[in-house]
Amino acid sequence: MSSMKGLVTYPDGEIKLTEVPVPRIGDNIFAPRDVLCEVEYCGICGSDIHKWLAEDKGDIKYPPNSVVSGHEIVSVVKEVGSGVTRFKPGDRVVHEIVTFYCGECPACLEGRYNICNTIPPMQGRAHFMTGGGFARYVVWPEQQLHRLPDSVGSREAVLMEPTAGSIHSVITRMGIKAGESVAILGPGARGLLMMQVCKAIGAGPIIMTGLTRDEPFRLAMAKKMGADRVVNVEKEDIREVIREMTGGIGVDAVLENTGSVEPIAESLDIVRKGGKVLWAGGGIRGGIVAPVDTYKIIVKEIDVKGEISQIPYDWKTAIHLVSTGKIELAPLVTHDFILDDWRKGFDLAATSAECLRVALKP
Repeated sequence: MSSMKGLVTYPDGEIKLTEVPVPRIGDNIFAPRDVLCEVEYCGICGSDIHKWLAEDKGDIKYPPNSVVSGHEIVSVVKEVGSGVTRFKPGDRVVHEIVTFYCGECPACLEGRYNICNTIPPMQGRAHFMTGGGFARYVVWPEQQLHRLPDSVGSREAVLMEPTAGSIHSVITRMGIKAGESVAILGPGARGLLMMQVCKAIGAGPIIMTGLTRDEPFRLAMAKKMGADRVVNVEKEDIREVIREMTGGIGVDAVLENTGSVEPIAESLDIVRKGGKVLWAGGGIRGGIVAPVDTYKIIVKEIDVKGEISQIPYDWKTAIHLVSTGKIELAPLVTHDFILDDWRKGFDLAATSAECLRVALKP
């Protein structure tokens, strides 16, 4: 088998299902520690949708060369390179997304290769540079693979990468502790994962916000999965809700996950003095520009943080929390399609309020 169907992203922003070569062991940049994997499922991330829908392609970073996209990958090891010692054919694995980094800059020496100082963010990712999981086969470096426990199903495991990212946000970056109150702005799959991470470590109360379109499914899911309070911000004033719940003090931490302008301002109003704020939602669209009242940051001594990707701790913890049942993934993977029907999957992910994550099956 020399070729296969792959969902390719082109440098000009076009996305098309076309024939691509099957990657070969030993004939790639990761050799001799290269692992050929047969993809079981690959999730459609919000960043994939944004690249597909964008009207102004010039504002988006597209790959320098035509490349198979997709990074929420679950696969089975098919063949291993001569230098591989940790995996064998038949192993089920999930894929870290940061695969290129220098190993020598200040960030890398701290183990933070997700923000390697010498490489632009997207150029550190295999799905942007060498090929991702929207195809039957993909090649990956051994050191960026993690064995999937038998107790975790392949379909649900497309959310292992966003779970690792949620742990990076909640624990690694924000340092949220048991007993701390948290407001999560945005009830998508990532928001629901961050909520479950907060619940798993004993944080609370946890408040989840959303819109009217989110009420029947996403906010209902948040309540079912452990949110102490859900707030439709189109019907209730989140600032007033937080004031009432905290006696006018504010929450200890705010996790902004919407990628919209208004929640940036909300986050500074609802966090307590000395509290922590994470701005993360704009990442999938290359950031957003929002007015910021720096006076609030100054006089409240607010810690404002960003986040991107994951580090090894986040992956180890994600696999542990999912395999022990502390985090549920299956209810959040709401739909799946075969690769030929990728447009249906992308369209559903982009438009449906009853869709959290779509998995494509090559």
